[in-house]
Amino acid sequence: MYSANPMGSVGERLLSYIDTSMQRDNNYQIAVRMLENFDSLKDMSISQIADMCFVSKASISRFCRFLGYESFKEMRDALGIDYPISYDYSQRFFRNLTADPRAAFLAYAKEAQQNIAETISEENLAELPKIAYAIHDCRRVAFFSHHFLWDTGRYLQNKLFSMGKVMELYLDRSSQLACAQSLQPEDMAIICSVGGSYPIRHVDVCNSIRDSKCSILAITQNPSNPYWNQAAFVMRCGVSNANDTGKYGALAAIDLVVQQYLLQYGGDAFPSAFDPAR
Repeated sequence: MYSANPMGSVGERLLSYIDTSMQRDNNYQIAVRMLENFDSLKDMSISQIADMCFVSKASISRFCRFLGYESFKEMRDALGIDYPISYDYSQRFFRNLTADPRAAFLAYAKEAQQNIAETISEENLAELPKIAYAIHDCRRVAFFSHHFLWDTGRYLQNKLFSMGKVMELYLDRSSQLACAQSLQPEDMAIICSVGGSYPIRHVDVCNSIRDSKCSILAITQNPSNPYWNQAAFVMRCGVSNANDTGKYGALAAIDLVVQQYLLQYGGDAFPSAFDPAR
């Protein structure tokens, strides 16, 4: 059974690199050419890909390792794994979308709104001051997730940084594992996993987090996962991930953390808000 080192598909890795690269060097050009010819990659040899990208086979091998794969073969094996959009949307949803797009959109919005409303629960609100305090006072804070939820981590990272707190965030599994292995009891790990599958898919990362004895904040719709028993905080981010609507609850939970942290530690950014003359 294939066990991918990087989070997500080869396509996601290539897109993430293109989106975040600061240099348009050889690696950037290789990524662009691979994306432009993505449907053909799984049937191409390393020599053919090298010719397509106008580089050497050694350059392709190095680029594969740069993406987080141990070899070209491992990357090509990963290309054989299908990630159809039907994983995100049910056949029933597509039938409804085809029959009546407006009704399907409204039903989708209702489910997303329900997840957001469930996230803003009394239980979550009661925990927020303690969560913000834990983030503020820990030595290091690191975010662990994959796919879209990794992007919510980027959002949290930027917001915390604007309020003086640096949060670590790594895209590939090997870097997440190295970060987890370096955590200490005075640190904090935030694990965002709507379905609660992250501890199952990335056992070594989560075991390292557990062994570090650091504080854990879990953001999930599945609080019954036994791994969360060791979490200091569990924020439930809605009740349904049907048709990929769970992401709205996850983002709502992240926003609650941001706003609570702002309330407790970001007041210096709004001096006029406390000026009686205004």
